[in-house]
Amino acid sequence: MKKKKIGIMLDSSCDIDENEARELDVHVLRMPIVIDGYEYMDSIDISSEEVSRLLGEGKLAKTSQATLGSLLEMYDRLLEEYEELIYIPLSSGLSGMYNTAFQYAKDEKYKGRIHVIDAKLACYPVITVVKDVKKMLDKGVSIEEIKAKLEDHSYLLAIIIPHDINYLKMGGRISPAAASLANLLKIVPILTVKDGMIDVYDKVRTEKKAIKVGLEPIIAVDDKDKYRYMVIHDNRLEDALALKAEMEAVLKTEVEIQKFGPVILSHAGPKTIAFGRIEKLVND
Repeated sequence: MKKKKIGIMLDSSCDIDENEARELDVHVLRMPIVIDGYEYMDSIDISSEEVSRLLGEGKLAKTSQATLGSLLEMYDRLLEEYEELIYIPLSSGLSGMYNTAFQYAKDEKYKGRIHVIDAKLACYPVITVVKDVKKMLDKGVSIEEIKAKLEDHSYLLAIIIPHDINYLKMGGRISPAAASLANLLKIVPILTVKDGMIDVYDKVRTEKKAIKVGLEPIIAVDDKDKYRYMVIHDNRLEDALALKAEMEAVLKTEVEIQKFGPVILSHAGPKTIAFGRIEKLVND
């Protein structure tokens, strides 16, 4: 049987389940999640709702890279179906998965056939980029041009507002002492995602104020039509809808709503809400 030309591979950090992956025609390398000593495979053994419930009960969650064996098995399996493979893993600034995948893609067995791209993304923005990558491939844009566009251009700005600062402490983002002080003073941290890294943008006293402050850089653009906008949440649909309406009133364009997947939720914590914009790589 004749091979398809180019396949697209992602990993669990893109927050896509198996049904959505089939609809988009992408292949997802699943990552393990360990909660309270039990190991689950993202979106196969455990859902976002279950992760949120377990974390809400005080259980601890840890994630890790996919095993080297599962990575190479997927490389081999997909290269039986495709001539070449594009892999867009979790941002190199957030995980070592990119470096592992990139190093093994240079092996003589895969050289020139597997293209690992550090788009410096995580969560739903990966899916928006994949849709643009598919459009570029359909237009005949080369993989080399696509790789350069994704790696050399900073096009995402997002704000994350965690509901409970203690999950940042457990994930090593802040020290236990800082978390205790923040809890004592009732500080709400505003995190920013830019250039594939997470940093503290500001600290305020209430979530309402955090959303107001966080929205300022997201909507402060001259050409609003250059971007796609989104709200991502865990079990906060009513708040997400209100935020969507507020953003659409200012931006005069559609704002998508998505839910956190199990892997990202394990780090962000229950009831986290995020919002942002990503530059379009292809005109609609």
